[in-house]
Amino acid sequence: MKYIINESTYYLIKNNKQSEIMEKNNKVILPISLNTILDENCNYFGSSYEGRKASARFFLQINSKVPIILDEKKNIILFPMESDRNQNNIWFVYNNVLSFKKIKNYVEVTFKNNEKTLFLISYNIFKNQMIKCYQLIALFLLRK
Repeated sequence: MKYIINESTYYLIKNNKQSEIMEKNNKVILPISLNTILDENCNYFGSSYEGRKASARFFLQINSKVPIILDEKKNIILFPMESDRNQNNIWFVYNNVLSFKKIKNYVEVTFKNNEKTLFLISYNIFKNQMIKCYQLIALFLLRK
């Protein structure tokens, strides 16, 4: 496995033919797809990507842009901005998003280290994805 997603991971993005992973104080560039990174990490943490996606689908009753719980112990949750079939995607780590706001056609995301990054993405999709993650936490992680 080339990279383990962890508490310092902020987001993963496709850049040309490689994947960029932004961490708290580091950028990692890998010559593999985002889907490969996600699948390897899901397997590392005990289930396949399809299994984690199916679980989230069950709890949220959704079929598109499904967030996944990568690590239940550390509550690492990731959400995509596009369908997982789209190789040009951005996956954010929900736990590291401190806040976000719309600036014209961009979304400014403030991460837990107070670093701000502009993304040319839909504000409404980002907001809805954050809500899905919150619902997933409520339905899955807080169940007894």
